[in-house]
Amino acid sequence: ALRNLSVNPDNKAQMVQDGCLPPVIACLASPEHKIQEQAAIIIRNLALEPDNEEPIVSSGVLPPLIALLRSPYERLQEHAAVALRNLSVNDANEAKIAEEGALPPLIALL
Repeated sequence: ALRNLSVNPDNKAQMVQDGCLPPVIACLASPEHKIQEQAAIIIRNLALEPDNEEPIVSSGVLPPLIALLRSPYERLQEHAAVALRNLSVNDANEAKIAEEGALPPLIALL
């Protein structure tokens, strides 16, 4: 349900304001890759809202999202890379993404 809600532009900011980030970010570290995928897609979608970019990064999303770049599942790698791309549109986030170590695994995906 959250994935579907996160597609609608009218819901993106509201979802973050209502506290969806902590449980979604926790799901990025789930042992089930399908749950990780759904969480990565939600983050990817929410990051399309400019007002969400900094709150998402401030919520601690970078370490688990960067870890997914090393997943054996190609779809997880792709969703994590796109989520990072959406977050990197914000200048402050761009530096944080690099500082958190995203560059080596991103380069390895080339």
